[in-house]
Amino acid sequence: MDDLSAQNQELERQNLQLLNAYAALDKALAQYAELYDFAPVGYLTMGRRRRIIKINLTCCSLLQRDRIVLQGKDFLDFVAKEDHPVLIDYLERCHGGSRVECEVRLQNGTPVLLEAAVSEAHQECRMIMLDITRQKQAEEALRESERRFKALVEVTSDLVWEVNESGVYTYVSPKVFDLLGYTPEEVAGRTPFDFMPAREADRLLMIFGEIAARQEAFHNLENLNLRKDGKEVLLETSGVPIFDSSGAFCGFRGIDRDITDRGNGRREG
Repeated sequence: MDDLSAQNQELERQNLQLLNAYAALDKALAQYAELYDFAPVGYLTMGRRRRIIKINLTCCSLLQRDRIVLQGKDFLDFVAKEDHPVLIDYLERCHGGSRVECEVRLQNGTPVLLEAAVSEAHQECRMIMLDITRQKQAEEALRESERRFKALVEVTSDLVWEVNESGVYTYVSPKVFDLLGYTPEEVAGRTPFDFMPAREADRLLMIFGEIAARQEAFHNLENLNLRKDGKEVLLETSGVPIFDSSGAFCGFRGIDRDITDRGNGRREG
């Protein structure tokens, strides 16, 4: 009887341990399910022919469908028709072992970034889906800003320019042709001092060297230049320093204004 009682106690202890283990497992699974469903990115698993096997709530929200509606459906049906070839080609490359990203637009118009990995048995494709609407809006805003800037630069009466930390032109507006007789392509890769008489270039090199060392803005710096046809042009130059995202100095951006008539007037006076 004592042996039987001891065995019963041992069974009860083991049952209690098993119940505790199940409870811990259920808790862990619940936490995993919550993390999976409410992750900041969409997750979905596809079987053969792109059929959705598993999908989290974030992905359901991106596709604007309930999970029960999405399961078993072809993921291609929720991608914009014009991007069908893009997705098909991308998945083929994934099945070929590539680990690359792909941008497509969903049927509802949302732009998303996809990253997929295929299981070793090639039975399942696990995909991450990220909404890049804000990124696309920022890119479009930047492009629009650049278009406006370019339009403004092309109609302004001043020459707009940019040089790197060595003073080499990295950009000049089309106005350079009116002022100096050179095309922007002819000026790119050269320095402002290449278009000055030798003595003027030496003078400006010293002044500009001090400005660059201080990395500060400068205004109304007069400098004599030679046009392509040899005629002298007096320019008034102003600029501001440029810094990259880490704060490192990387050059100047500014404008040149033709003040030849003003200079001639002073000499005549």
